[in-house]
Amino acid sequence: MKFLTITAIDDPYLSFVKKLYHAAFPKEERRDWQQLIDMVDTAGEMWLQVIEEDGIAIGFITFWMLEQWCFLEHFAIEPSLRGKRYGERIMKELMKHDSVLLEVEPPYTENAIRRIGFYERLGFSILPFPYRQPSYHHPEESFSMCLMSNSSENTEDKFSEVISLVRSRVYSCSNK
Repeated sequence: MKFLTITAIDDPYLSFVKKLYHAAFPKEERRDWQQLIDMVDTAGEMWLQVIEEDGIAIGFITFWMLEQWCFLEHFAIEPSLRGKRYGERIMKELMKHDSVLLEVEPPYTENAIRRIGFYERLGFSILPFPYRQPSYHHPEESFSMCLMSNSSENTEDKFSEVISLVRSRVYSCSNK
């Protein structure tokens, strides 16, 4: 399995990413495509990687390196390849390097419950405090989400700094 970092807007894997990005995430949980593309060719904290196995793109991740934290913004596996443990292998590789923080929908639907269970089997837990994901499209809006982490500490104080970084760098909003 290879993690291929996309660094140019003419990368041939971008068509794969675009199709999967739009299929896997509802509009409110994704950036405008052009905004994501504009972030690709800038050196910085955000990484967009395609995961390839035997020459075939199997999925992609976008993540942010925020001090000692890895904030996983988007992660999707090609639907026809789900259930083959690719997601588990990708997450275990990502978890080798940093403390990981991610957002998931609250456990109100079958898909959300399944997704939370996937992360729990990998050692993540839902953080026991409220969290609202800022909107990508409307600065005045936010959405109730759950934060999950593989950190053994789960107090709001422990996460206040990284949440502040997520709000300001990932979502470009104030830390109200």
